[in-house]
Amino acid sequence: MNMVRNFSSELTDHHLNRLIKAINQLSGSRVLLTGGTGFVGKWLIETARIACDNGATKFEIIVPTRDLKTKHVDDTKAIGFENLSLVEGDILSETLDFGSIDSIIHAATPASAKLNIENPSEMLRINEVAMHSVLKYTRSRTPLLFTSSGAVYGEQSQSVSHIAEGEIDPNPPPNQMNAYARGKQIAEKHCLDAGAQNICDPKIARLFTFSGHYLPRDTHFAIGNFVQNALDRKPIFINSDGQSRRSYLDGADMATWLWCAVVERNVVQPLHVGSERSISILELAQIVAKVSEKILNFAPEINVAKPVSNKNIFHQYVPATATTRALLKTDEWTTLEKSIELMIRHELI
Repeated sequence: MNMVRNFSSELTDHHLNRLIKAINQLSGSRVLLTGGTGFVGKWLIETARIACDNGATKFEIIVPTRDLKTKHVDDTKAIGFENLSLVEGDILSETLDFGSIDSIIHAATPASAKLNIENPSEMLRINEVAMHSVLKYTRSRTPLLFTSSGAVYGEQSQSVSHIAEGEIDPNPPPNQMNAYARGKQIAEKHCLDAGAQNICDPKIARLFTFSGHYLPRDTHFAIGNFVQNALDRKPIFINSDGQSRRSYLDGADMATWLWCAVVERNVVQPLHVGSERSISILELAQIVAKVSEKILNFAPEINVAKPVSNKNIFHQYVPATATTRALLKTDEWTTLEKSIELMIRHELI
């Protein structure tokens, strides 16, 4: 089991103060968090611990999990949040007894590229069934924050540097929507429909791309793979021409934005949770190599699989976030370089 580490000293004063102010509004409440043992969930729990360790008022987080004896559960417990309650059971197929719930964060849908490719119908089913399952635990106007995805926009136009905020019901061409994106789109609709019937108070947060130490380092997340390459003292391999553009919001920043969204009463359009700093995959590899050299005294060689055929054509996935940041009174407090540094240092504990 990992040792608990206090990351509050890594937060800026502005970040920590904003986090504490949001958590204070949850004083004495009980928050149901689905997906609590995943990347988003762990960061929500860790930032809650940081806030409470620094004087925020206490509240409880309830996390359902199919199996209490997994490493993901052990890692979640190791975060050290005092008021964490783990309830064993499958929320997709069982009605679990959570007691009274004041707010819900639904972050349980899978982000598995393997499942998306190999069993798209199951990916679609899980997204839809999970939303229906969560809605069973709402009362009249229970605040429900759903972590959707920027994938609902389909392909970002080559001429658009940042996906604009404000579109409640994107309708991209069907060929741009994989099962994961369609599942998120359907789940959003069910959530908003439930809000229209006063079943819940729906809030949609469309998540983009992130960095941080709970990110898997052996799947389809490029930044996780690159950091693992550096930790293993191996070259970084880019399985493309390296031109695709992404942006990476630190996990602690992401979770703070989500806590602020939970307590914000005026969320009327989908929020964008992500970074506006657009960088190419090659630039990302170069940043990881530079940070690795600073911390590990090792600069990985970078190998790019394909030559650039047309420098003006590349895939991109970068959000505009100004409206979201203004509403939530949040910011990008953690630079990508700092986030990568923390990812590496976390493994050296």
